[in-house]
Amino acid sequence: MKALSFYQPIAWMLAHGHFVVDDRTWIPYYRGPIAIHASKTGLEEYILYCRHIAGVDVPDMADLERGGIVGIGELVDVLQPGDSGGFPIEKRAYSGPGHYGLVFANVRPIEFIPCRGKPGLFDLDFDPQTYQAPKVVDPQGSLFD
Repeated sequence: MKALSFYQPIAWMLAHGHFVVDDRTWIPYYRGPIAIHASKTGLEEYILYCRHIAGVDVPDMADLERGGIVGIGELVDVLQPGDSGGFPIEKRAYSGPGHYGLVFANVRPIEFIPCRGKPGLFDLDFDPQTYQAPKVVDPQGSLFD
């Protein structure tokens, strides 16, 4: 599955369906299933944007998971710069004029899966829909017990 990294709280907003469009300076030619990756970087000031412009009570930065997959969905379209696609500003992670709007659908949050992100679209070496965390084994006792 392909994945795309987002700063928090944008990843959280997308995974929970509050945003349906994310603005980028580049056009991905891929359409299809996609994992929402929350990068380790967070934008504290963007929480204010989400709370006041989008009207969503976003968790505080300390409570947002970072450094892994937080949701899955589909990348269904890319809007040309200046095209709103009929989406109101409060449904868009707005970056300003001149950006392409990546349109997402059928996005849902999933249980956090730690993994490294990469710039641009990247391939995951696991399927987040069937992922199972490794089982924790009882720690080995001391050799001298």
